[in-house]
Amino acid sequence: MQLIVPHASTDLDALGSAAGLRVLYPGATIVLPGLVLPGAAAFASLHRYHLPTRTPRDVDLDRVELLVVADTADPGRLGALSAVARRPGVRVHLYDHHPREPGDLQAEVEVTEPVGATATLVAELLEESGAPFSPQVATALLLGIYADTSFLTLPSTTPRDARAVAFLLERGASPALAERFVSPDLTPPQQELLSQLLRTERLHTVRGVKIRIAPGETRNYVGGLALVVHRLLDLRPAAATFVAVRMGDRVHVVGRSEVPWVDVRSVLATFGGGGHPGAASAVVRSTDVGGVVAALLERLEATVGPPLTARDLMKSPVRAISPDRTVAEAERLMLRYGYSGLVVTEGERVVGVVSRADAERARRHGLAHAPVKGVMARQPIVVGPDTPLDEMQAVMIERGVGRLPVVEGGRLVGIVTRSDLLGELYGSAAPHWHRRLHGSPGEGAAEATARIRERAAGLPPAALRILLAAGRIARDTAQPAYAVGGFVRDLLLGRPNMDIDIAVEGDGIAFAEQLARALGGQVHPVPRFGTAHVHLPDGVRVDVATARREFYEYAAALPRVEDADLREDLYRRDFTINALAVRLTPEGPGEVVDFFGGYADLRAGLIRVLHSLSFVEDPTRVLRAIRFACRYGMRLEDETARLAGEAVRSDLLLRVSAERLRNELILILGEPAAGACLAALADLGALEQVLPGVRWGEPVRAALAGAERLLSGDGAADEPLPAAIRQLAGAVEPWLLRAACLAPGLAAGGPSAGLPERLRLRRRPRTVLAHVLGHWREALGILNTPGLLPSRVVEVLEGWPAEGLALLWILGRGSPVAGYVLRFLESWRHVRARVSARDLQQAGIPEGPAYRHALAAARRARLDGRAATREEELAAAIAAARAWAAQREGEAHAG
Repeated sequence: MQLIVPHASTDLDALGSAAGLRVLYPGATIVLPGLVLPGAAAFASLHRYHLPTRTPRDVDLDRVELLVVADTADPGRLGALSAVARRPGVRVHLYDHHPREPGDLQAEVEVTEPVGATATLVAELLEESGAPFSPQVATALLLGIYADTSFLTLPSTTPRDARAVAFLLERGASPALAERFVSPDLTPPQQELLSQLLRTERLHTVRGVKIRIAPGETRNYVGGLALVVHRLLDLRPAAATFVAVRMGDRVHVVGRSEVPWVDVRSVLATFGGGGHPGAASAVVRSTDVGGVVAALLERLEATVGPPLTARDLMKSPVRAISPDRTVAEAERLMLRYGYSGLVVTEGERVVGVVSRADAERARRHGLAHAPVKGVMARQPIVVGPDTPLDEMQAVMIERGVGRLPVVEGGRLVGIVTRSDLLGELYGSAAPHWHRRLHGSPGEGAAEATARIRERAAGLPPAALRILLAAGRIARDTAQPAYAVGGFVRDLLLGRPNMDIDIAVEGDGIAFAEQLARALGGQVHPVPRFGTAHVHLPDGVRVDVATARREFYEYAAALPRVEDADLREDLYRRDFTINALAVRLTPEGPGEVVDFFGGYADLRAGLIRVLHSLSFVEDPTRVLRAIRFACRYGMRLEDETARLAGEAVRSDLLLRVSAERLRNELILILGEPAAGACLAALADLGALEQVLPGVRWGEPVRAALAGAERLLSGDGAADEPLPAAIRQLAGAVEPWLLRAACLAPGLAAGGPSAGLPERLRLRRRPRTVLAHVLGHWREALGILNTPGLLPSRVVEVLEGWPAEGLALLWILGRGSPVAGYVLRFLESWRHVRARVSARDLQQAGIPEGPAYRHALAAARRARLDGRAATREEELAAAIAAARAWAAQREGEAHAG
């Protein structure tokens, strides 16, 4: 016989787990060993035909061969079945999510993992097995997860619980039943007990932590004490709460904790209880509630750890500003260090706080020159160094402040920001917006390190030689050095990249000089930025920089630089995926440093800025975000997309210099996915700001698609690219061809007519683009005419740059234009006249301008087939020279 046994005082998690296990053990019978709590009893009663259960009296315990235990490993919670579980020859399978304790059952099969509910483990096994089960079983499991995680809100909740909920909903679980059975209305006895607890509850301060304890007594047993406690917490939230209620000859104790320094499982273990650090219970054989409470307080004094305080979280020293400094100075300081607000001090005394929003508002009203004291918030809320974290959290929520100056003896000693608080509450999983420079290394750093080391073996020898040399210098000089940025990103993605950047926590220029000596290269230092370029004999360039912090004195300004550590050096970068570093050692790449979750974003395919002012500081990051997204097939993270849209709507790109826009545009147009980049910029509303007058649409999209086919040599299967066109593709500058493909998106004579000059392109690109933009329509119109003489085609196309010819061929596919361009490239452009100036001289034609017209006429005659021999060409040339002379003579007489 096979039995499935949940624990006594069966709750929804135990019952739901048993229901799911019955699917995995189809021949087993569910036996409830004792009391069933009200919510579970109500559900079992409603579903008695779908979820049949028995009691120990209903089965022959001597015939049990397999005991499947659900939601406990404590044999003392199995009632009469405890002896069966220990009987020799009885196999035990155990499914539980509680931490293991001494004296727990030893099982043949154990599935015990730290998730929010045992029902989660069972749901995962059902999904893995693919076994069919009814919506009623799915609902029982769903209620089990919801009950033990309080609808996925308790600290013990894990991502696996949420995924299990999603799976169960897909399998027909009814969320409508959750509120009914998980959070039912309190019964009259429960309501009376809750009222009593609200009267008796008291706050106790234990080692600086405020803990609520509520004693109570009832004449009769009242089930569902955990539900009563849940309602009490709704009305009286606290860092930790304990309820001790005498019912008959026993005191039932329930504990709940929201903070890690109060482990309620450890506290109640003294009373024979169990559970989790955040939720536990115990039953004490006693009629003395006061004695239990006293013992509870004694236990709390011994187990509660000191809470985190302002002293633990604060930053110090604090950058502050005097009330007499200007709003403009305050705004520059906040932008420089990425602050959302500044403390205002007179000497060491805090007199106010000014926020960035206040400073920006004042500037918009023309008050940038006004003193800070005119816009600051006076009487700021301050805390002491020993203020606990939960109190600071309450202040920030209730008062809506984002920073708390820490004052001791009237003196400013530190500051705790909302970012600090959230970073501690979330730990390493804190949102990127709140982790900033104090975030913990990403959880995937170990996996990223393993991947880097695996792929480093496949690096080109030149790259590996550079990394090993840098690692040796870092060791010998005791200056930590790191490969940073795009090289690390692409190595993790398995993409080739010889653009090696090294950041040094020390003297970057001195490091570069040693690297150059080791590799036989030359150094070009840039002292202003603490950087140096090392040029190696094989043409590779390595950039070495002192780890530095950049700040921006105003929006869209060029950055200023000061020394910093690696964390701040990485924080100045544009996106999390570019803020990765790998430590360099003499043996090769070491551990990956990932302060901002860049590796997780790489795996998720997300482009994410490191802070909310990123696009304000440097609006060209909007273009870079789009470029990286298109290159790697990624997308902008939702908040990053919103911030990019705000930057565009605020016209920040219009403040960027033409040179910086040009550089970013060339990089975009250098991408094979340039079309997707431009489409994304158009969707964002940025294309008009970057390229005024260029309209994104099908003509431009088709032209760019044609350019990619040309550049990749990818003709149609039945129409491969002619050799002359392939040669043309090899002669073009790819980014410039893609720029030429913007021509169909221009209105004739529109604002882009002066685009090459406005972008300050260099000489050749400016000349090429000006020629193409100025003549493509006319050339296309002429060449679209069937039956043109070759000489006319040559007249139109001669002098066109390779990029222009490629554009005409792309736009003219399927029309006479493409054929004319091909013939021009293959033969017509190479045709020259066979006669010379000497021939004209011997024929008696006076030297002068007539020679040029005569030789051009000879070439036209040969091109058009009117002169098959040299003599016929000479005749055509003489006739043209005489005609020209006669025309000039006639003009002279007329004048």
